[in-house]
Amino acid sequence: MPLISQEQVTAIDTGGNDLSLCSIACADELIDSLRQSIVGNPSPILLVGEEGSGKYYIAKRLAAALLCHAPDDKDGACGSCPSCRSLAQGEHFDLIELAPPDDKKTIAVASVREQVAATLHIFPQLSQRRVYIISAVKGDTLNEQGQNALLKPLEEHPEFVRFILLTEDVERLLPTIRSRSRVIYLRRRSDHEIRTILKQNGEIDQASVELAVLYADGLPGKALAIVGDKEFRELRTDVFDFFLQLFNASRTFALTEWQKLLQEGDGKAAGTKLQKHERMRVGDVLRLLESFSRDLLILKEAIPHGKLVNLDFEESLKAVLRKYPATDPLRAALLIQQTSRALSANVLFDHAIARLMLGLRHYLSGQSAADHVYLPELSGL
Repeated sequence: MPLISQEQVTAIDTGGNDLSLCSIACADELIDSLRQSIVGNPSPILLVGEEGSGKYYIAKRLAAALLCHAPDDKDGACGSCPSCRSLAQGEHFDLIELAPPDDKKTIAVASVREQVAATLHIFPQLSQRRVYIISAVKGDTLNEQGQNALLKPLEEHPEFVRFILLTEDVERLLPTIRSRSRVIYLRRRSDHEIRTILKQNGEIDQASVELAVLYADGLPGKALAIVGDKEFRELRTDVFDFFLQLFNASRTFALTEWQKLLQEGDGKAAGTKLQKHERMRVGDVLRLLESFSRDLLILKEAIPHGKLVNLDFEESLKAVLRKYPATDPLRAALLIQQTSRALSANVLFDHAIARLMLGLRHYLSGQSAADHVYLPELSGL
């Protein structure tokens, strides 16, 4: 995917004002939607985006503009008034944030009533408005009872009140909430925008930045998590070495050596019962294996405009293609996707991984294998 032109990207020179709308690295279309939400439109704002899309970051800039004493129609919050200074210090009296407690997944109905309904008519103390940022991110973050408790405040509130709701899946919200809200969808960012976000966060190591861009899939939160993660870089190298060995691996290697990828840096062996951190590493391992398979497919089929994720491994992938021209990276990638779905559905872990590793060994080496053995979903094709 080619980089979008500089004219299509919001300017990043914020003049030191990190609360400005211009601090959001995104396409102008999104900034225009945010600007329209600041001036004269009291409808609740519903920010919809997948995990890592920057919902909370954008919500805070939008809230800053709504609370600012002298907001600019173009840039939003001024960054210097008492309201902006209080917000920057994290102690604004007129900003109420509602999210589950650290030890809970769901916002209690009582919290909705106490923090929203009971405070709705209290006049702002510092700004001319009161802003509520309400998390309904996951399916169970704000359940149906909580959403029902929120309906009346959304519909009947003082003119000085504004609501900003966050969610990953708008369809999980009640139709009555959706109909009362102005919905803004947060799309994935371009590579250029991800680089800008990383730069704004002080990341200067170019190799780390480029790796984060490659694996972020256009999600700022994912890029920020990867860029400072030395273990992820080491894991990527280890998984690629394992991937290359699968082309001529024995059954024993395929069934046993993958466990080393789950080991901690101190060399602690993976147990039979996966701990939480090991389950997270399984997800990373599968994503890495899929990216290598997709790159191999792009190179083998010479897919026009195909974009390699792992550019630094291109020569190694070309070399393995020359040695194993019958390799089937498409079925390898499909098998990895199928395994990811199965693990999400809590199937028997050992069985799913054993089938994956044996299947990858067959497909990558170019050995023949009936689809029903490893890819039952495709057996009818």
